[in-house]
Amino acid sequence: MIIHSFPAEFPRADEISVSADGQHLDVLRTGVAYFVSLVFTGEVELEIQASKSIGSLVISPQRLGIRAEVTGTSARLRVQSDHLLHIAIEGVSLPLFVYAHPEHSYDGKAAHYFAGGQVHEVGEIVLRDHESIYIEAGAVVRGGIRATDASHIKIYGPGVLDASYFKDRPGYRSILLYRCSDVEIQDITMVEPPGWMIMLAACHDVHIDRIKQIGEVSSSDGIDIVGSHDVLIERCMLRNNDDCIVIKGFRWTDRTSGTTYEAAQDVYNVLARSCTLMTGRVGNALEIGHELTISEVRDIVFRDLDIVSVHGHGEPFGIHVGDRALVHRVLFEDIRVEHYYDKLINFRIIHSRYNTDEERGHIRDITLRNISVMVSIYNPGYSISVIGGYDADHQVQDVTIENFFLGDRKVTDSNQLDLFTKEAGGIEFR
Repeated sequence: MIIHSFPAEFPRADEISVSADGQHLDVLRTGVAYFVSLVFTGEVELEIQASKSIGSLVISPQRLGIRAEVTGTSARLRVQSDHLLHIAIEGVSLPLFVYAHPEHSYDGKAAHYFAGGQVHEVGEIVLRDHESIYIEAGAVVRGGIRATDASHIKIYGPGVLDASYFKDRPGYRSILLYRCSDVEIQDITMVEPPGWMIMLAACHDVHIDRIKQIGEVSSSDGIDIVGSHDVLIERCMLRNNDDCIVIKGFRWTDRTSGTTYEAAQDVYNVLARSCTLMTGRVGNALEIGHELTISEVRDIVFRDLDIVSVHGHGEPFGIHVGDRALVHRVLFEDIRVEHYYDKLINFRIIHSRYNTDEERGHIRDITLRNISVMVSIYNPGYSISVIGGYDADHQVQDVTIENFFLGDRKVTDSNQLDLFTKEAGGIEFR
């Protein structure tokens, strides 16, 4: 195990301490969570020591079956080197994220290298063709990253990208890539965003792997795929206060810089898999919309995901077509939902304040397959699902709900989902 110390300037937890196989870890603090980051091979014993007695622990993803031994003010659990965990600790005000990284060596190829143990005040870094940024474990890079018309670029390393450098610029995107290709974003932890955290605008051939995010502001989208195609997102842990993974297509002008991003392009061939997602006050875990001033969104797959929480008035499964686009051939598959509150499924053709097209769009050929949803005391009689078109010419058609479970009960009809429909047809339960 390699212990990397973070700079003293980064805020620390004041109500818990954490060690791994007896070695002290820096417990870092944001406004909504604590987190630890460690590099090792195999398995370690993690010990959490609190200032007060600890009650129960909920360790997510719960499918992993990790249990903690709790004694008084301490808790012990086993963590493997590929685990990304969210731990809710009864008696502790903030949850703890555990970011485990398998051991690796730096390849020595980065144009921008940031060493561990330091805060690097960088402002805005601009990447060009064949350039990369490496953030070493224990490093905190304060700033944002931009690239335009660049190919073969890479942002990687187990360190922290802290966008609070731009906290006086509401809506600032932590990473904004425009018309870029052959992109890799790997391993980094992202915190303190003023707005969206990763925006891919008119990009293609992008791979995002093992990114960790803790977003606080109400517009802290996780990964926005805007007018882009051929995108793979995998093994990430995203905690956002807005949509976690979202697909859009529209023309956008940055209010602070005046730069216009022509990203009103069709979105297709997107796969998000093996990720863990959480939303806070607003937003959806998985979202297509609202801004879709394009012809179509197609061939989108969300697979093998753990949705730990959707606390606000969003939903785990969202499609909102507010402009003219046709959204079709979308698959939600092998997804586990641990907590939701207001809505579970929300597929709608709408007209909202975010939309500019005069013409409404269409939704068709959507499949939800092998879905497992935990039901709490807050859901029965309150939580609903909605599938609704706009009018007779703009409908939702052909939605298949297959092997969908609420608790231990398989859903076989709309009443079990408390499903409300309007201008919708071809809804089939299997």
